[in-house]
Amino acid sequence: MTKFSAMLLATTALLCAAPAFAQDAAPAPEGGYGSDIVVTAERREGTLQKTPISVTAMDATALKDLQINRTADLQRFTPSLNVAQGTVDPTTLTVFMRGAGQNAGTWVGYESAVGLYIDDLYFASLTGANLDLADLERIEVLRGPQGTLYGRNTLTGAIKYVTKKPGDKPFGDFEAEYGSYDMKRLKGTVSTPLSDNWSVLVSGNYYERDGYFNAPALGKDDYGFAKEYGARAAVKYIGAGPFGLTASAFYSRAKNDGSIGLATSAALVPAASNPYTYLSPIDGYGDAETYGGDLTLSYDIGGATLKSITGVIHTTEDFLADTSAGRPTNTVDGPYALGFDRLESQAARTEITQELQILGDTMGDKLHYIGGLYYFREKGHQGRQDILLGVYDLLPQLVNMKTESYAAYGQLTYDFTPSLSVVGGLRYTHEEKSVVGRQQNNLTTVLANRTYGAIDATRKAEAWTPKFGINWQATDDVLVYASVSRGFQAGGFNYLALANPTNYQNGFDPQTVWAYELGIKTQFLNRKARLNLALYRNDFSDIQTNVVVNGSALTQNAGTARVQGVEGEFSYTPVKGFTLFATGAYGDDKYLKIDPASSAATSGADRLPNVPHWQGAAGFSGRFPSSHGDLLMGADYSYQGGKFLGGTNAPITYMPAYELVNAHVGWAPPGIDNLEARFSVSNLLKENYYVYGNILGTFGLRSPGEPRTWKISLSYSY
Repeated sequence: MTKFSAMLLATTALLCAAPAFAQDAAPAPEGGYGSDIVVTAERREGTLQKTPISVTAMDATALKDLQINRTADLQRFTPSLNVAQGTVDPTTLTVFMRGAGQNAGTWVGYESAVGLYIDDLYFASLTGANLDLADLERIEVLRGPQGTLYGRNTLTGAIKYVTKKPGDKPFGDFEAEYGSYDMKRLKGTVSTPLSDNWSVLVSGNYYERDGYFNAPALGKDDYGFAKEYGARAAVKYIGAGPFGLTASAFYSRAKNDGSIGLATSAALVPAASNPYTYLSPIDGYGDAETYGGDLTLSYDIGGATLKSITGVIHTTEDFLADTSAGRPTNTVDGPYALGFDRLESQAARTEITQELQILGDTMGDKLHYIGGLYYFREKGHQGRQDILLGVYDLLPQLVNMKTESYAAYGQLTYDFTPSLSVVGGLRYTHEEKSVVGRQQNNLTTVLANRTYGAIDATRKAEAWTPKFGINWQATDDVLVYASVSRGFQAGGFNYLALANPTNYQNGFDPQTVWAYELGIKTQFLNRKARLNLALYRNDFSDIQTNVVVNGSALTQNAGTARVQGVEGEFSYTPVKGFTLFATGAYGDDKYLKIDPASSAATSGADRLPNVPHWQGAAGFSGRFPSSHGDLLMGADYSYQGGKFLGGTNAPITYMPAYELVNAHVGWAPPGIDNLEARFSVSNLLKENYYVYGNILGTFGLRSPGEPRTWKISLSYSY
C-alpha cells in the first residue's frame, strides 16, 4: 500500500471518529449511501437494517455519488464481491462471491454461481449483463446462498436490479453527460398516470465512447470503441381492490471492438511497454442484443397474497476476438501476427420462467410464510470458428443446448416473542441439461484429415437446499442473526473444449456449499450511524474451477474447499446531507481435499480463483446548502487485493492489488428544484492495474483497467 493510501485511510478514519463527539441530532439520511432503505431481499418489503441477511443496497443517489455506471463497478463497495468484464466481450460479466463464480459466461450453457435478477425475473445469461445502468431505483447485493427463496444458481449470493415502477403521481428524471474519449451518455425516465386505474412509465438510454488503446497493426490510436442503447416501457394497475398487475418490456443493444488486452508471454513479458497497446492485426468486434418482458399478477385473498411472475428474455451475441491480443513477429514495432486463437462466434439463447407464489401471515401475525412453484426453460445455440496460430483452421463448431428446471420451495418465520424469531426453509430442485452438435475431432493442417465428431450428452441433477436461522432484535437498533443454509449449482458441459468432443460427454458435476453466517446490524448515535458486520464460512463440495488444458478452457470439479471471512459496512451522517462511509472484507480460502486428477492439483495450485484476502473502501458524499445554491462534493478510495483468476494459479492469471480514487464536485442552483451539475473524475491518481489475464498455449493477454477519465453531468428530476 502506498504512503498516500495509508494517509488517506488514516484521515478517513479520523473523520469518521471525530464527528462522534458532536451533540447536534440529525435525522437519518434521505438518500445515498448509508440510507436505511426498503429492500425486498426476503421477497417481501422490509428495511435494510431489519433484514436478517447480509445485503449491500444502494439507491439511485448512492449509485450516482459513487460513480457506479455498470455492474462491474459494484465490486468497489460490496464486500466479498468480485466482478470483471468477460474474456472476449466487455458486456459479459465474470461474477464471484465468497469463493464461487463463473469465468466463461460468454458461452451458452454456462451459468453464474451468483444469480442475477431484474426485479423478480431471473437473468440466466451473463452476456449483456455488464451494460450501462439506467432506470434503476436501487441495487441489492445479497451475500450467502439464496437458494430457498431465489432459486437457480444463487450458490453464494444474488445481485438484484430493482427498476423504477409507474406510480399514482407523475415523475421523471433526465441526465446528460460528456467526458473523456468523446464519451456521451443520455438517459431519461418519464412516468404518468393514464387514469385512476392505470399508470405508465417509459425510459431510454444511450452511451457512446471512443477507445483508449493504441492499435498499431490497425493504424488506430482510439481503439476500443463502445456504443450501447436501450429502452424500457412499463404499465401498472394503480386502482383500488385486491388485484395487482405490473408488466414491462425492455430492449438493449451493445456494439464494441470487443475485449482488448496487451499480448503477454507465459513468463509475464509484455509485448509493449504501454499497457494500453493492442498488437493484433485482427479488428475485433462485439454485438450483444437483449430483449424481453415480464408480467406480475397478484391477488390479495385476505391474510395472504397470490402472485404469478412470468418472464421471457432473449439474447444474441456475435463477436470476433484475438484471444491473446496478437504478438510482434520480430521487434516490438512489428510486423504483427495473430496470437494463439482467432475466435469468431454467433450465439442466441431464449429463457422462459414461470413462478407461482403465496405469501402471508397467520397465527396472530406470529407466523410469516412464503411458498411457491418455479419453472425455468432455456434453449440456445452457438456457432464457433477458430484459427489457431494462423495454421489450424478448424471446421466450424455448432452446439444446441437445452435446460429445464423445476422447483418447489417454502420458508416459515415464527415470532416466539416480539424480538425473537426462528426461520426454516426448504427448496427442492430438479434440473436436466442436454447438448447436441458437432465439433472437429483433432488438430491437423491436412484438409482431408479434418473430421467431425458428434456431440450428444445429457446431465441430470436434483438437490434439497434447506435454510435454518434465528433472529434476535436485541433493541430497536440492534439486530443479531445466525443462519445455516445450503447452496446448489448444477453441473454442465465444457463448451470451450477445443477439437475434442469427448470433453462434452465428460462435463462437470454439480457443486454445493454449506454456509454458516453470524451477523449483527446496528444503528447508534441517534440513528445517524450504522455498522453491519458478518462472519461467514462456506464449505464447498465438488467446487467448480476454470482451467486451461491444451488450449481448451474447461470447468473441472477440484474437490472440497473452505472459504471464510468477515465483512463490514459502516456509515455515519453527522449532519443532514453529509455522509462518511467505509466497507471492508477479509477472506481466507483453502482446499481441504483436492482431486489429484484435477488441473488445480497437477499444477500445485493452493489458492481458489477470485478470492482476494483484502477488499475495502472509504469515502464521503455531501450536499452543503448556501444562498448561492447547494455545493455537492464527494470522494472515495477503494482497494482490491491480489487474486488469481484461474484455477491452476498460472502467474498470468494473477491480478495484483490495486487502489482507485474517485471524486466529484457539483452545484445545484437556487430556485430550481432537483437540477444538478457535476464534474466527476474516475481513477484520479492514474493507477495502472489489470482486470483480466489468461494464457492459451504459449501466448496470453492482460487487460488493463480504465485510465483516468472525467465527465460533466447535468441532471434534472421532478
